Amino acid sequence: MSAKKKDRQDERPPPEQPPRAAEPDDAPAETPADPPADAQALRAERDDLLGRLQRVSADYVNFQKRIQREHEQSRQYANEGVIKALLPIVDDMERALEAARANHPADDPLLVGMQLVHDKLMAMLGGFGLSTIEAEGRPFDPDLHAAMMQEPTDAVPPRTVLKEVQKGYQLKGRTLRPSGVVVSREPDQSDEEGGVDANV
Repeated sequence: MSAKKKDRQDERPPPEQPPRAAEPDDAPAETPADPPADAQALRAERDDLLGRLQRVSADYVNFQKRIQREHEQSRQYANEGVIKALLPIVDDMERALEAARANHPADDPLLVGMQLVHDKLMAMLGGFGLSTIEAEGRPFDPDLHAAMMQEPTDAVPPRTVLKEVQKGYQLKGRTLRPSGVVVSREPDQSDEEGGVDANV
């Protein structure tokens, strides 16, 4: 190759470089588009269904607890009806014992036998959770006492149980039969005439 031809080749302009691709940092920032209305509706429906599911789950848990509690109470008080039906018999037996003590010596075999039967019956009922309600001298409690009448007196505070007319009982802490009682009240002028108010 001649020197002239070689010089011509050296004089050619360099090839053009392809344009450089824009780097990520050079890209213009795009504003995020708002979510479509359908997506917002789906989210709202999802939140509503989730809230309903949580409420249903809580209701079911409460239902299970209530059923378990009612089952336990049914088991504890399964004998309530039978024991309540026996209370009038206990009342008759205690009245008979009271009359026997007034007319017979303490060592009378009949009186001793009746007392033994009474004690065994009460021990058996106590094993099922029966207990007597304390009444006389206590403040009147409508959950434990049934007022039969009022009696005016200033010897004790008003609404104090003066006397027990009928014995009351509880079964495992629940009132089975309230005590029938006489309750005190403040005396007034009408009491000088011997009037007694039967309402509490």
